[in-house]
Amino acid sequence: MLKIITDSAADVPKKEAEEYGIRIMPIPITVDGVTYRESVDFTSEEYYPMLLGAAAIPTTAQITLMEFAEVFREEIAAGNREIICITITAQGSGIYNAACLARNMVLEGLPADEEPVAIEIVDSAAYTYVYGHAVVKAAKAAKEGKSREEVLDLLHRELTTWQVYFGLTNLDFAKKSGRITSTAAFVGELLGFRPLLTIHNGETDTIQKVRGDHKLVDAMVDRFQKQATDDGRGFYIVHAQSEELTKELRKRLEKATKRKCLGEYRIGASVTTNAGPTVFGVIVPVEKIL
Repeated sequence: MLKIITDSAADVPKKEAEEYGIRIMPIPITVDGVTYRESVDFTSEEYYPMLLGAAAIPTTAQITLMEFAEVFREEIAAGNREIICITITAQGSGIYNAACLARNMVLEGLPADEEPVAIEIVDSAAYTYVYGHAVVKAAKAAKEGKSREEVLDLLHRELTTWQVYFGLTNLDFAKKSGRITSTAAFVGELLGFRPLLTIHNGETDTIQKVRGDHKLVDAMVDRFQKQATDDGRGFYIVHAQSEELTKELRKRLEKATKRKCLGEYRIGASVTTNAGPTVFGVIVPVEKIL
């Protein structure tokens, strides 16, 4: 059997994980000296007030080599001879490398006469449901009986034909985490600028600055209309606490593009810790990621 594994930064909802048999490995997050497991010890909605009330900015840690090795061995023992593990971008975390090392260790330790085992580690080069949706589609294909090669082809296609655009309306967390320099954040706050970001080669890039929160919605709609393919695919919305802006963005996109929203997904602790609880964005269907 083929097993799909990912980390909690993919923000795959519990319902989808259970439906398609996705194993989610929680990322440790420490808040004021107490370490929690993302998506296990709290929901995304429960984390936002924890983040806002923390005395110091919380810290995330990577899933260790030994944790990956233990999970791989458990899945092999359960009869899953093929495993595909999709991780958060290797540019932003050591999780991918830990998974690769664990794979090598587990495979090297298998008895020579044991039935062959294949473990594929895939760097999503993304954050949150930007790769979470690809994980879900891969798991659905695996459940339908598709081969490992077919699932990997599907996964690669989904990871490379969707572009995310997201905005920050509060620069404090990005400043504290170092994602935006203190000087840039100060100037942005002073002038009312808000950054529009995307993910390029696994890293976040500021591609535009607009003045005012609602201008972020304008910028995202404009990017969608310029970048989206004409194949009719819909879009995904991702967000934390930005309920008003999220609602406005979805309404504007549906009206302007006549396309369907494929779902709204909460951005979890791993991302909001660095971006802040007001982050929101749209995942756009494209020919190829820029």
